Amino acid sequence: MRKKLTPLILSALVCIFSANNALAGGVFKFGIDLPGDHEVSGLGLSGTEDVDIGFSLSAEFFGSISDNFNIGGGITYQLPRSQKDFPGDFYFIPIYGLIRLRSASDKVAPYAIGQIGYNFFSGDSDYKGTGIFEAELDGGLYYGLGGGIIFNERFQLEVLYSVNNGEAELLGVPFDIEYSKVTLLFGIAF
Repeated sequence: MRKKLTPLILSALVCIFSANNALAGGVFKFGIDLPGDHEVSGLGLSGTEDVDIGFSLSAEFFGSISDNFNIGGGITYQLPRSQKDFPGDFYFIPIYGLIRLRSASDKVAPYAIGQIGYNFFSGDSDYKGTGIFEAELDGGLYYGLGGGIIFNERFQLEVLYSVNNGEAELLGVPFDIEYSKVTLLFGIAF
Protein backbone atom coordinates (compact mmCIF):
# COMPACT_ATOMS: atom_id res chain seq x y z
CA MET A 1 0.00 0.00 0.00
CA ARG A 2 2.77 2.45 0.94
CA LYS A 3 4.58 1.85 -2.36
CA LYS A 4 1.47 2.85 -4.31
CA LEU A 5 0.48 5.92 -2.28
CA THR A 6 3.87 7.60 -1.81
CA PRO A 7 4.43 8.46 -5.52
CA LEU A 8 0.78 9.54 -5.80
CA ILE A 9 1.07 11.96 -2.88
CA LEU A 10 4.40 13.36 -4.05
CA SER A 11 2.98 13.85 -7.56
CA ALA A 12 -0.06 15.64 -6.14
CA LEU A 13 2.15 18.02 -4.14
CA VAL A 14 4.29 18.79 -7.21
CA CYS A 15 1.11 19.54 -9.21
CA ILE A 16 -0.20 21.83 -6.47
CA PHE A 17 2.96 23.93 -6.41
CA SER A 18 3.57 23.97 -10.17
CA ALA A 19 -0.05 24.92 -10.94
CA ASN A 20 0.38 28.17 -9.06
CA ASN A 21 3.35 30.43 -9.75
CA ALA A 22 2.81 32.57 -6.64
CA LEU A 23 4.15 30.72 -3.61
CA ALA A 24 2.55 32.48 -0.66
CA GLY A 25 5.18 31.20 1.79
CA GLY A 26 5.26 28.67 4.52
CA VAL A 27 5.25 28.07 8.24
CA PHE A 28 7.21 26.01 10.76
CA LYS A 29 5.05 24.69 13.61
CA PHE A 30 5.72 23.25 17.04
CA GLY A 31 2.82 21.18 18.41
CA ILE A 32 1.76 19.80 21.76
CA ASP A 33 -0.37 16.71 21.17
CA LEU A 34 -2.92 16.42 23.96
CA PRO A 35 -3.65 12.93 25.33
CA GLY A 36 -5.24 10.93 22.53
CA ASP A 37 -6.66 7.50 21.75
CA HIS A 38 -4.81 4.56 20.16
CA GLU A 39 -7.37 2.07 18.85
CA VAL A 40 -6.46 -1.40 17.59
CA SER A 41 -9.06 -3.51 15.79
CA GLY A 42 -8.94 -6.87 14.08
CA LEU A 43 -10.46 -10.35 14.19
CA GLY A 44 -13.78 -8.73 15.09
CA LEU A 45 -12.30 -7.25 18.30
CA SER A 46 -11.16 -3.75 19.20
CA GLY A 47 -9.52 -1.99 22.12
CA THR A 48 -8.50 1.56 22.93
CA GLU A 49 -5.54 2.77 24.98
CA ASP A 50 -4.93 6.30 26.23
CA VAL A 51 -1.84 7.96 24.73
CA ASP A 52 0.36 10.30 26.77
CA ILE A 53 1.06 13.90 25.75
CA GLY A 54 3.36 14.10 22.73
CA PHE A 55 5.18 16.70 20.67
CA SER A 56 5.38 17.28 16.93
CA LEU A 57 7.24 19.42 14.40
CA SER A 58 5.67 20.50 11.10
CA ALA A 59 6.56 22.41 7.95
CA GLU A 60 3.86 23.64 5.55
CA PHE A 61 4.10 25.48 2.23
CA PHE A 62 1.29 27.48 0.64
CA GLY A 63 0.33 28.66 -2.81
CA SER A 64 -2.14 31.55 -3.11
CA ILE A 65 -5.35 31.13 -5.07
CA SER A 66 -6.64 34.47 -3.73
CA ASP A 67 -5.99 36.74 -0.72
CA ASN A 68 -7.95 34.44 1.56
CA PHE A 69 -7.67 31.00 -0.07
CA ASN A 70 -4.45 28.97 0.03
CA ILE A 71 -3.59 25.44 -1.04
CA GLY A 72 -0.37 23.65 -0.29
CA GLY A 73 1.30 20.72 1.37
CA GLY A 74 3.09 19.78 4.52
CA ILE A 75 4.87 17.18 6.59
CA THR A 76 4.75 16.47 10.33
CA TYR A 77 7.15 14.47 12.45
CA GLN A 78 5.61 13.16 15.67
CA LEU A 79 8.20 12.54 18.35
CA PRO A 80 7.72 8.98 19.70
CA ARG A 81 4.89 8.72 22.22
CA SER A 82 3.75 6.05 24.63
CA GLN A 83 0.47 4.58 25.78
CA LYS A 84 -0.61 4.43 29.40
CA ASP A 85 -0.88 0.64 29.78
CA PHE A 86 1.07 -0.75 26.80
CA PRO A 87 4.88 -0.97 26.43
CA GLY A 88 6.83 0.82 23.73
CA ASP A 89 6.63 4.04 21.76
CA PHE A 90 5.11 4.69 18.34
CA TYR A 91 4.93 7.60 15.92
CA PHE A 92 3.51 8.68 12.57
CA ILE A 93 4.96 10.94 9.87
CA PRO A 94 2.08 12.35 7.80
CA ILE A 95 2.64 13.94 4.38
CA TYR A 96 -0.43 15.87 3.30
CA GLY A 97 -2.10 18.36 1.01
CA LEU A 98 -3.99 21.20 2.65
CA ILE A 99 -6.54 23.94 2.12
CA ARG A 100 -6.57 27.09 4.24
CA LEU A 101 -9.36 29.69 4.24
CA ARG A 102 -8.43 32.92 6.00
CA SER A 103 -9.69 36.43 6.47
CA ALA A 104 -7.84 39.15 4.56
CA SER A 105 -7.05 41.19 7.70
CA ASP A 106 -3.45 42.39 8.06
CA LYS A 107 -2.99 42.35 11.85
CA VAL A 108 -5.13 39.45 13.07
CA ALA A 109 -6.44 36.88 10.59
CA PRO A 110 -8.55 33.90 11.71
CA TYR A 111 -8.42 30.85 9.46
CA ALA A 112 -9.77 27.33 8.98
CA ILE A 113 -7.55 24.51 7.71
CA GLY A 114 -8.15 21.04 6.31
CA GLN A 115 -5.47 18.41 5.66
CA ILE A 116 -5.51 15.01 3.95
CA GLY A 117 -2.71 12.68 2.99
CA TYR A 118 -0.75 9.55 3.81
CA ASN A 119 1.26 8.82 6.93
CA PHE A 120 4.17 6.51 7.61
CA PHE A 121 3.90 4.48 10.82
CA SER A 122 6.61 3.04 13.03
CA GLY A 123 7.43 2.04 16.58
CA ASP A 124 10.32 0.89 18.73
CA SER A 125 11.10 -2.78 19.47
CA ASP A 126 8.96 -2.74 22.63
CA TYR A 127 5.97 -1.56 20.59
CA LYS A 128 6.51 -3.90 17.62
CA GLY A 129 7.76 -6.90 19.61
CA THR A 130 10.71 -9.13 18.72
CA GLY A 131 11.42 -12.43 17.05
CA ILE A 132 8.41 -14.29 15.68
CA PHE A 133 6.18 -11.89 17.64
CA GLU A 134 7.44 -8.81 15.80
CA ALA A 135 4.62 -6.90 14.10
CA GLU A 136 5.05 -5.41 10.63
CA LEU A 137 3.80 -1.81 10.55
CA ASP A 138 2.49 0.11 7.55
CA GLY A 139 0.99 3.57 7.22
CA GLY A 140 -2.39 4.70 5.99
CA LEU A 141 -4.78 7.62 5.57
CA TYR A 142 -4.17 10.84 7.48
CA TYR A 143 -6.63 13.71 7.88
CA GLY A 144 -6.98 16.79 10.05
CA LEU A 145 -9.36 19.70 10.53
CA GLY A 146 -8.81 22.83 12.59
CA GLY A 147 -8.58 26.56 12.87
CA GLY A 148 -6.34 29.27 14.16
CA ILE A 149 -5.28 32.88 14.18
CA ILE A 150 -2.42 34.59 12.34
CA PHE A 151 -0.87 37.55 14.19
CA ASN A 152 1.08 40.25 12.31
CA GLU A 153 1.34 37.95 9.25
CA ARG A 154 4.15 36.03 11.00
CA PHE A 155 2.91 34.14 14.07
CA GLN A 156 0.18 31.51 14.27
CA LEU A 157 -1.77 29.78 17.00
CA GLU A 158 -3.75 26.74 15.84
CA VAL A 159 -5.94 23.95 17.19
CA LEU A 160 -6.07 20.82 15.03
CA TYR A 161 -8.02 17.58 15.39
CA SER A 162 -6.30 14.83 13.42
CA VAL A 163 -6.50 11.08 12.83
CA ASN A 164 -3.56 8.86 11.85
CA ASN A 165 -4.38 5.44 10.40
CA GLY A 166 -2.02 2.53 10.00
CA GLU A 167 -1.86 -1.24 9.81
CA ALA A 168 -0.04 -3.88 11.81
CA GLU A 169 0.39 -7.54 10.95
CA LEU A 170 1.32 -10.05 13.64
CA LEU A 171 1.75 -13.75 12.78
CA GLY A 172 -0.13 -13.18 9.52
CA VAL A 173 -3.11 -11.53 11.25
CA PRO A 174 -3.84 -7.92 10.12
CA PHE A 175 -4.89 -5.22 12.59
CA ASP A 176 -6.07 -1.67 11.92
CA ILE A 177 -4.51 1.11 14.00
CA GLU A 178 -6.12 4.52 14.54
CA TYR A 179 -4.54 7.31 16.58
CA SER A 180 -6.71 10.40 17.13
CA LYS A 181 -5.77 13.52 19.03
CA VAL A 182 -6.11 17.29 19.41
CA THR A 183 -2.95 19.33 18.88
CA LEU A 184 -2.15 22.89 19.99
CA LEU A 185 0.32 24.45 17.54
CA PHE A 186 2.50 27.54 17.52
CA GLY A 187 3.83 28.59 14.10
CA ILE A 188 6.33 31.05 12.65
CA ALA A 189 5.85 32.04 9.00
CA PHE A 190 8.73 32.35 6.55
